Amino acid sequence: MQDGQPFGSLRQFQHPDDHNSGRPMKLVLLLCTLLAQPNDEDLPIIRDSGKPGPTILLTAGAGQSAATLAARQISAWPLQQGRLICMPVIGTDATPDGSHPADTLQQLLMSHRPDWLIELRESDGFASVDPKQYGSTIRPGDFTESSAVVASLISLVNLEIDDATRKFTELKSAPADSLTAAISENTAAHPSMRTLLITTARSEQSTAVRARQLRRVTAALLQQLSVLHSTDAVTELLVTTDQRPQFNIALLDDRGVAGKGIPSLLEIWGSQPDVTVHRVCGADIRSGCLTQFDLLCCSGGSGSRQSASLGDDGRQAIRKFVDQGGDYVGICAGSYLACSGFSWGLGILDAKTKSSKWARGHAELPLTLTTDGQRILADGLASNSIIYHNGPIIEPHHQPEIPDFQVLATFAAEVAKNNTPVGIMINSPAIVKSQFGSGDVVCISPHPEQSGPHGRQWVIDTLQYMRRETTANKNKSRRSE
Repeated sequence: MQDGQPFGSLRQFQHPDDHNSGRPMKLVLLLCTLLAQPNDEDLPIIRDSGKPGPTILLTAGAGQSAATLAARQISAWPLQQGRLICMPVIGTDATPDGSHPADTLQQLLMSHRPDWLIELRESDGFASVDPKQYGSTIRPGDFTESSAVVASLISLVNLEIDDATRKFTELKSAPADSLTAAISENTAAHPSMRTLLITTARSEQSTAVRARQLRRVTAALLQQLSVLHSTDAVTELLVTTDQRPQFNIALLDDRGVAGKGIPSLLEIWGSQPDVTVHRVCGADIRSGCLTQFDLLCCSGGSGSRQSASLGDDGRQAIRKFVDQGGDYVGICAGSYLACSGFSWGLGILDAKTKSSKWARGHAELPLTLTTDGQRILADGLASNSIIYHNGPIIEPHHQPEIPDFQVLATFAAEVAKNNTPVGIMINSPAIVKSQFGSGDVVCISPHPEQSGPHGRQWVIDTLQYMRRETTANKNKSRRSE
């Protein structure tokens, strides 16, 4: 088995005696509920350092987006010693060959005899707020130093959590439907294996935030076990070595990001050849993750709340990223965020809004492409309506240190609800491009990513423009070696 490669056919992991009456029925049924392998990306991945050390088996709850994402990210970590077996899982179906993932995990437990089982899960709410929920908790198995281990893990992950109700605590008993609970009831089968259940909360926490929490706790444990040399280096590892030659996009996924922007962009850009798309949160950006990316996109929601989730250090990190050659795409709220006309803005686009009354309403509006726009965006689509939902109506801010923007498209009609000014929207910029330092900036007031095939094509055109500019003009030395 080569390091970092998925296992082959599940049949090679089937239990030698499928009718073994000694197999605990509860555990088998639970595994069948939790685990599935719908495609090759979800097959178990084993990383072997080639040096003696503990064997860690890590798995994620089925249908839990952040847990699955974290497991996939963790599967790429370089190890100092020992072995790491990751099972990122997302469904409940058997594989086409008729085998079931429960057999796979059972065989992994039997053949590899892991020293540790780490289970990543999600709960709807926070245990500190609702005793029926399990979010933001760590549950250790019964081993001598469990309290000390959990205390150190909780201390580390809570360093990034300001809200006391969201801080991690120790969970006294594992949920009945967890893999950890099932195995703890069958200690005779795995007497020396230690377990750790890490549960994050979905409530008001984005997928990227939850995945980061799971990565941080896992990294801290693996460092204690000397499997990892450093926690920081791996926690921030979002783009793998194999992905670095591609065009790598970061999507801000934190407080202030809302709506269908992220799933739409994941689908549209993620389907393009040689492109990877990754969710990142404010803490990821503050910790320096943007050095792994070619483009950052901030999509719809609230620009001021996105700014707050980034903090001063995050905003400065984005300015540095673009100044040194990274690209930026702002859509709706992300365009507000880019503007120099707000005290909380990034200041990478020389623009301000024409009115402080931003709640103009929701409508489908036609756009008109300029000559510059026709060179970048597919012509013939402007007569199609693009979804608009309170995007910025901008004008130049005349900041001498920031280049002027070029207009690619203007609004050909307007919406002016909620006592917003009438007459300021028609012929105002809808899509603009500019530069900040060595980086390109494109800001889009409406939502083409949610506007059907014509809008989606403009989103693809924007990406292709950015890639052409990157290939032609940019120094790729900013990428991590």
